[in-house]
Amino acid sequence: MSEALSTGMLLDERKAYGAFYTPTDAAHYLASWAMRHEGEVLLEPSIGDGSFLAAAHEVAAARGWSRPSFVASELNPRTAAEMAGRGLVGADELALGDFLTTPVRSVDAAIGNPPYVRLRALPDDQARSALDASRVDVGEQMATSGSVWMPFVSRAARFLRPGGRLALVLPWDFTYVRYARPLWRHLGGTFSSLRVVRVRERLFPDISQDVLLLLADGKGGRTDHVAFEAHRTVADLVADTPEISTAVPIERVVAGDRAFQEALLPPGVLDVLEQTRSLTVPARELATFNIGYVSGDKDYFHPGPGAGLPVTSLRPALTNARRLRGGGLYTSGLDAAAQSQLWLPGAELTPAEERYERRGRRLGVHRRYKCRVRSPWFSVPGVKVPDLVLSVFSQRPILMVNDGGHVASNSLLCGYLRTDGPHSVDGSQPAASFAAGWYTSLTLLHAELEVHSLGGGVFVLVPTEAGNVRVPVPGTVPTSVLPVAAEALARGDLDGAYRAGDHALAGRIGTDGVRLVQDGIATLEAWRTARPPVS
Repeated sequence: MSEALSTGMLLDERKAYGAFYTPTDAAHYLASWAMRHEGEVLLEPSIGDGSFLAAAHEVAAARGWSRPSFVASELNPRTAAEMAGRGLVGADELALGDFLTTPVRSVDAAIGNPPYVRLRALPDDQARSALDASRVDVGEQMATSGSVWMPFVSRAARFLRPGGRLALVLPWDFTYVRYARPLWRHLGGTFSSLRVVRVRERLFPDISQDVLLLLADGKGGRTDHVAFEAHRTVADLVADTPEISTAVPIERVVAGDRAFQEALLPPGVLDVLEQTRSLTVPARELATFNIGYVSGDKDYFHPGPGAGLPVTSLRPALTNARRLRGGGLYTSGLDAAAQSQLWLPGAELTPAEERYERRGRRLGVHRRYKCRVRSPWFSVPGVKVPDLVLSVFSQRPILMVNDGGHVASNSLLCGYLRTDGPHSVDGSQPAASFAAGWYTSLTLLHAELEVHSLGGGVFVLVPTEAGNVRVPVPGTVPTSVLPVAAEALARGDLDGAYRAGDHALAGRIGTDGVRLVQDGIATLEAWRTARPPVS
């Protein structure tokens, strides 16, 4: 059994504290990098399972040094007591409580794995301390949509002596989330050297989180770029044999570019993307994407045929993206098992609806949060018929033309075609024109660049990212490709669907250009899923 599990901390408790524990190999690598001289003081801002403490002890012993000196912070008293009991840290070195409000003496280096917990999931006092810390350390308050790891980084940097360094495990989100951009600017103005390392081998196989290693050196200096390295395995990292080694300008990260993701691409792919830039536009210029409606109780508001409700108050609905797989391109062709019905009554309830409303009260549906804040409680707001529906969670985004007139729940994204702007989709079949451009390898490559994923490689589409995906300008790909895409979708061949429009693209960028785009997809998918690329 691993050391992380032998601590006795239950998985749910670990997750509540954001304690995604660091593998020993990575801990030793970071401790070895951070520890420069005997007698230095090391900060561990969130002890967790003690991996970094143990690694520091072992690195010091291997070098023939005396025992390291620590400032070790931990919110969970059970964990702190266990680490002291194991002899990893002395009682006088422990700072029990919220690291963001705990005074800490100056240190030479900080090593660790800060908690990955959204502010909205924290108790009010801890959320306030996170916001206050970011404002004090970075000079501006972080967005409330952020995660607590960000102020942990800035606060750890604050306690470093001149010349000090950070060696931290952080979420890959750090490379692109909006709320972290001020931190990038701050780090560039605080350290003389910044290095980000990504390892394809999954460092945390039991959690849904991709991570990076941040190595910041030379507290008191400045830099305008980040040295980015990508390694296949931790062993490759230790051997210093990166697959990719490049410099990423900090200004690109602050501007919101996916510069780290682009750095993973094979040679030549960026040239193709630049060549095709005039052929593509952000999807938001063609369609507005929003989440679907929120019912408040999926079962109650999507009744079966036995509910006895009038058909006039039932709307055909899509509530499960998984059921779209194999359903083809058009919602009108979905079988009954893929569809639901939303109860959407009018202003006056029929006798059958009054009975159904009373049933909801007996079941306590009216007390659900989304229900009790609306009037009347059973009136689902924001129900509209979109032109397009798009899966939220999937290995490949599934787009369908909503010719069946379905409404869609928040399990899907809803796309509404724009009629304004220079690139608005027009013609007799605007939704079909959008779909023809969507199902190309070029669109899929841009999705790989723009859309974030959970660990395990599942895409998670949110409206902003869906709108950022660049798609071919309407008319670039003719709607005559749609039968090919529809047939591939019907048999569950999403790769085939996304190659439906590639012949049309080849006429613009050549077959070699299309092949490079497909190579880029395979490479980014390999990093997203932690699998070796298909050769």
